[in-house]
Amino acid sequence: MEIINLPKGEEADDAADCIRIERTSDGRYSFETSALVECDDEADGDSEAVISSSTYATFEAAEADGLAWAAGLCVKTIYVETS
Repeated sequence: MEIINLPKGEEADDAADCIRIERTSDGRYSFETSALVECDDEADGDSEAVISSSTYATFEAAEADGLAWAAGLCVKTIYVETS
């Protein structure tokens, strides 16, 4: 999977698969992500989205969880946004 880290505040195109990582008011991190299912046996063009129900102590932990989710959908390119 190709991971493209965008500069802080820059947003991916609306049609792009992306993970948006945000710092919460208590200093932890959460993420939202959306992507098209691209696995060969499931490549029907369906889009899936997740809003993390957990918060993470570090940016890297939130990113790792979001990337693992995207890898499970066989995403080929994912953009990482930071706000």
